[in-house]
Amino acid sequence: MELFRNIMEAAGICLSMWGYFFAVFRFGKVKVWFVPAVSMTGIGLMLFCGALAGALKQTADLLMLGGLAGAAAFFVLLSRKKIRVPALSLCGICFAAGAAAFVWLTLNLKLVHYDNFSHWALIVKYLLSADQLPGVDTELIPFRDYPPGSSLFIYYICRYAGHSQGIMLLAQNCLILACFFSVFGIVMERRRFLLYSFLAMGCAVLSYLNLTIRINSLLVDFLLPLLAMASLAVSYRCGEEKGRLCILQILLLGYTGIVKSTGMFFAGIAGAYAIWKIVRPGKTVPGKTAPGKTLPGKAAAEARSRRFLYVALLIMGMALPSLAWRYHLKTDLAGFTGKFETVGGKAGGIPVGEELYGSVIRDFITAALDPAGRAVQIFLLCNGLALAAVLYARLKMKRRWNLGRILAAADMAVLLYYAGMLYMYLYTMPAEEALRLAGFERYACSIMVLAAGMLVMGAVTDMEGSFAVSIDERGPYRAYSSPAAKRRYQYAVLGTFLVAVNFLYSEINGLRSIRQHYGETLPGRAEKILGDRWYEGTETDEKSYLIIASDRDGQVSDGEAFYVCRYFLWAEDVEVTDGTDRELLEKAEGKYDRVIVLDPEAAAGSAYDEK
Repeated sequence: MELFRNIMEAAGICLSMWGYFFAVFRFGKVKVWFVPAVSMTGIGLMLFCGALAGALKQTADLLMLGGLAGAAAFFVLLSRKKIRVPALSLCGICFAAGAAAFVWLTLNLKLVHYDNFSHWALIVKYLLSADQLPGVDTELIPFRDYPPGSSLFIYYICRYAGHSQGIMLLAQNCLILACFFSVFGIVMERRRFLLYSFLAMGCAVLSYLNLTIRINSLLVDFLLPLLAMASLAVSYRCGEEKGRLCILQILLLGYTGIVKSTGMFFAGIAGAYAIWKIVRPGKTVPGKTAPGKTLPGKAAAEARSRRFLYVALLIMGMALPSLAWRYHLKTDLAGFTGKFETVGGKAGGIPVGEELYGSVIRDFITAALDPAGRAVQIFLLCNGLALAAVLYARLKMKRRWNLGRILAAADMAVLLYYAGMLYMYLYTMPAEEALRLAGFERYACSIMVLAAGMLVMGAVTDMEGSFAVSIDERGPYRAYSSPAAKRRYQYAVLGTFLVAVNFLYSEINGLRSIRQHYGETLPGRAEKILGDRWYEGTETDEKSYLIIASDRDGQVSDGEAFYVCRYFLWAEDVEVTDGTDRELLEKAEGKYDRVIVLDPEAAAGSAYDEK
């Protein structure tokens, strides 16, 4: 009976999501490429509003019903033959096949990365148990100042599809795939498969920057730049529809700002382009001007007023969710000390002093310029290839590509982001983390995903306008200047397609390897011994636990074992030792309700050696 209920609920959430996709496409007149991302971010924002209002559970149920109503409307119109299911294109088939492979693999994956258990998975588990945001007294969630954007969407999917780690990952990876799908929407000439294969190659190469966390993680460092890329694609394709562009960007960028505290930086980059597209006068106005003609004075003034109104609405809509979260922190979480006041589950976390500024700056510059770093490698590769492409287009093809200006904008974004990282290490991050540049590679790769993505998208738009022969009513078979040009085109399609498949196959193999060795990881060992405990509402395990674990790879000293064990036990009173404190072990019987040996070698020679 329970299995049947789970299957029905999973089918219900799938139908509900399809209902929203249909409604956004049919009634919102949104291009199909952007429908999934717009729908998901819209759901996320609605959940955010409901959570702040203290009605998260009710909001989720209403959203579920709304989606089912949209699905019912789809089937009614389909039965009356008022709509038809669009035929799949070659690009759509390829994307669906790749997405299906990742979806199937995701369902069997487990969480491994440390930060899942210190916050990202922890907050999802809390939301699913309590149906509310954590309060100021919720000690189980140490980083309560983190924005909950992606966590709320994961909560929505898991509420109906199941609470397993695979479903959590599936929900977040659906957001990631929706963003990639939006990127392909920049292509206007759908019969040029080279444009799609080049985009696929570029998107697949971005996985090289995500190897530090991969997609078997709920961390959002990869999601943030992809949301910004989806926003850029929407701005490019909907630039002439100012009102619709404004609404879509409010959803995309408003949601980006509440995914993480740095989300407003990514939203700001994409928002600047959206504002430029809105402010820029349209070439034509249907019913008022002929192509290439300008508007009369009064009409031009009205159009200009509308554009600035859209800009004001966009800026307010983009910033409002982030400002609402800050207000929530100052009111509902008043007195909470904040992220950097808690380190390893204990009070502390003083920023570095002035005497250490020089050391931190030197290490930061060394890491930023280290050629072994993935971010540096991609930065140099992208800059070199982009400059070569611009020069080739100018000298050989006699065309001025916009890629040069996009390269300058991407490099400026990287420099500004790095400056923000350095400020974080010097003034806000705890000294212990700042001195070892904690998370540097992950943060650097995050901005490089956006920079590289901008260049790939820019190259595709330039390529699209640079074909010597346009595809007209004669069809694509005559759309080449010569047989040699057609042959080069075919080789380019084959090469880019093979590179994309190779990177995707490598990513899939890496994930399969991680899944196979999960039992050897700290979370795998902990889950086997402790299980994965769930409680109703805000209830937690009130017992006190002492976990004895070895300090291999610093898992005890850096707090990883503490967070992992507390996540699976769902208990606040958890302490972890590496077994070297003999006095603590001797007093453990009377001090703790349970003593659990996670790693036998850590308890060797003590009374718990054989337990």
